[in-house]
Amino acid sequence: MRTFYCSFVMFFCLSVSLSVLGLSREDSLSKYDKLDSSDIIVASFSYSVGEQELGQGAVLQVPEGYRLLNAARSRLLVEHLWGNPENPNTLGVLVPERTGPLDKDFRGFVISFEPSGYLDEQEAGKINYGRLLREMKEELKNDNLLRGRKGAGVITSMDWAFPPYFDKKSRTLHWARILHFDGGVPPVLNYEVRLLGRKGALCFTAIGKVGAIAQVKQQLQQVAASAHFTNGNGYTDFNPRTDQPARWAPEEISISTRILSPENLMLGVRSTLLMLLVSLCMVLFVYVMHFYHHRRKHTYRKMIDFDERLN
Repeated sequence: MRTFYCSFVMFFCLSVSLSVLGLSREDSLSKYDKLDSSDIIVASFSYSVGEQELGQGAVLQVPEGYRLLNAARSRLLVEHLWGNPENPNTLGVLVPERTGPLDKDFRGFVISFEPSGYLDEQEAGKINYGRLLREMKEELKNDNLLRGRKGAGVITSMDWAFPPYFDKKSRTLHWARILHFDGGVPPVLNYEVRLLGRKGALCFTAIGKVGAIAQVKQQLQQVAASAHFTNGNGYTDFNPRTDQPARWAPEEISISTRILSPENLMLGVRSTLLMLLVSLCMVLFVYVMHFYHHRRKHTYRKMIDFDERLN
């Protein structure tokens, strides 16, 4: 009797457990079915903390309160879910621990590498930011076509939030743009800090409200201070014999610099060779015409002498 009672109790407990598991599984499946494709993609993301290698010779100590999304997943997030243009140089996205990548109050940072070459400190202070802004506005035309196909907001214009500057102490470029959208959408702050290295710059980009520029700047400075280049890739490792210097547009270029630039020297050599070739062709043409005329005149004289003999 005691054996039968124990068996009955065990069977009852097993039935209840299976029922609970089945209900919980159905409940989890129903929640999964309610998720759209974007949420499913974000749910598959895995993050890293601590010291992480970003690539391009850069290392980041993930700041406290953040987690790092790897390069491949970051491109999926930035390009496909957020609708931004493709950037094969995206290295990661810093995501706050308490928010998700698709939250409206997302305050993370996009990390990328700009392979623009080595930018000298003196040249950094001569960048023509007015011309740079005009070039960025020209690029908006192609970017807006892509953003429109992806259903993202179209950027109608952009302006500098403040005059960009170069911080010599940290070797960082600071520029912040105010992006204007159509459809009555309020303007957005796009703040970027570039940490200069041997072969380019490690870029940290943040999006925020225009009125929160001081807070965004402070956060970006802290994040940029958590990154560094490895030995052989730092700013002081530049080798002028083998490395490519950055080609930025300076505000003022002396006449001697313009004349002695490689492009102008090659253009001068080509123009000189072309002029010599044209001159040689003209001399050859004159010589041929002179020879032809002289020979024809000599033949004509012989014909006259022959006719006089007949008379």
